Amino acid sequence: MTRPGGMSREQIEAFLAEPRNAMVGAIRKDGRPQMTPNWFHWDGSRFYVSTTKARRKYENFSRDPRVQLAIDDATGFRTVLVDGTVELRDDHEAVFEQFKAIRAKHGREQNDEDFLKELRRDERVLLVITPDKPIDEWTSWGPPG
Repeated sequence: MTRPGGMSREQIEAFLAEPRNAMVGAIRKDGRPQMTPNWFHWDGSRFYVSTTKARRKYENFSRDPRVQLAIDDATGFRTVLVDGTVELRDDHEAVFEQFKAIRAKHGREQNDEDFLKELRRDERVLLVITPDKPIDEWTSWGPPG
């Protein structure tokens, strides 16, 4: 069911398939939000975002797994907001396909062996984000479909 002014499930799925950033919101120790733009991949049930162990968001999500994503298209007046929970995954081989999907979505594919070496060298971590609600209950707005 589409909320008034919101996008339909099909519109949201199409919107999330486009190469764009998600603003990833974590909670700092002092309770203030920490926002960063990131590439992401949506597989129909979870979001995947790549970061490193050296980033502040890794520290924040290690302490508090609550997250909010804001995916926005200011020129098309479309936005999707998603609350969820983060699971941190650093087992590169087990989540390699999700790391690859993020890059492929943004036209940055490379040799698997080289990419795996890069993930290890950079101490990459995959944020696996499970939404708190079904897609039909997310906050969204956009032009009528």
